[in-house]
Amino acid sequence: MRQIPALERQGFVIVPLALHRDRTKAVSEASRRLAERVTCAPPTFSLRCAVSQLIALLRYPSGYLLALRLALGRVFSYPRQTKEILASLARAGFFAVRMSRRIRHIHAHLAGATATVAWLLAVITGRSYSFAIGAGDIFADEVPALGLKIAETEFVTADTEYTRQWLVSRHRLVAEGKLHLVYDGIDPREFDPVDRPPGQPPVIMSVGQLVEKKGFAYLLQAASIVQSRDAEFRLVIVGDGPMREDLVRRAAGLQLRERVEFVGELTPQQVRRLYQAADVFALPSVVAADGDRDGLPTVLLEALAMGIPTVASDISAIPELIEHQKTGLLVQPGDARDLADKLEMALYDEQLRGRVALLGRQKVEKYFDVNRNAAALGTLFTQVLRE
Repeated sequence: MRQIPALERQGFVIVPLALHRDRTKAVSEASRRLAERVTCAPPTFSLRCAVSQLIALLRYPSGYLLALRLALGRVFSYPRQTKEILASLARAGFFAVRMSRRIRHIHAHLAGATATVAWLLAVITGRSYSFAIGAGDIFADEVPALGLKIAETEFVTADTEYTRQWLVSRHRLVAEGKLHLVYDGIDPREFDPVDRPPGQPPVIMSVGQLVEKKGFAYLLQAASIVQSRDAEFRLVIVGDGPMREDLVRRAAGLQLRERVEFVGELTPQQVRRLYQAADVFALPSVVAADGDRDGLPTVLLEALAMGIPTVASDISAIPELIEHQKTGLLVQPGDARDLADKLEMALYDEQLRGRVALLGRQKVEKYFDVNRNAAALGTLFTQVLRE
């Protein structure tokens, strides 16, 4: 989402489309303004969507029939994906009817159903298309027909070098010359460091959905170890999810009831205020039982931009941001004792705290500024439009 305003500041006209309405409540004001402009697809098998297919067929007869043939071919190849493929065709037909002829290129965020819709929409309307691929596309479930999507696209952007190398290792032939590293990033100006008033006890903060891959169970174990060493601290966990009740019980069982606060889901503005009071940020990500894991969570960028000494797992793309004892501290995934040791270092080693706070902010400014990275994406768009 952050890339859209940055691209518009470069002069691009962006028309946002969505497969469904975002029900998230804790969003920024910028997100709300963008949501007002979004065209959302109706229910797949509604009368409105069905009428759109007829209009799309009449308006783009050859393109729509080709998209229909390609969709049916995928149904035969991936019968388990029949519902998703037919839904993608229906959404593509709906968007084709409403798409201005001024639109010259289609770009999809993520490589699953969103990219499938973009691909079929490009086939129907005769436009070029591209897509971005992220950690959510490659860790939990294999994206069906990913090689075919890459072969048909103008280019693919990977959100981390880890993701790019994953694509190269599996789709080298079709991906040759098409893969580009474009970090998502944040606007560092929105996360300026502040002087944290001295106070007791110091605050350890973590932000994320309460699911297995975030490693909150290990964070509670590590907090228990730190507590046993007579260290003073408070642990504030921001977020909600299916593991909330289990984590609350774990905290009570570890005698952490007075130390840990689960504050639930907050708006970005509320999270920023908590950053201002945090002494350490922790995100001990792990590989979940189903293989899902973090790529490079945005909250790590935000914490480093705020100048908060940060502890995170040495997993997937996180070392692209966190360099051990330079921009933060890395821990072994699932190792509560290692995490406890690193949390104490981040809390009490003042020389280390000063160094990682300074270098962490500098790295975000250099490599993860959304305006700079959106400019790289804009260059790719310009090349395609010129061709």
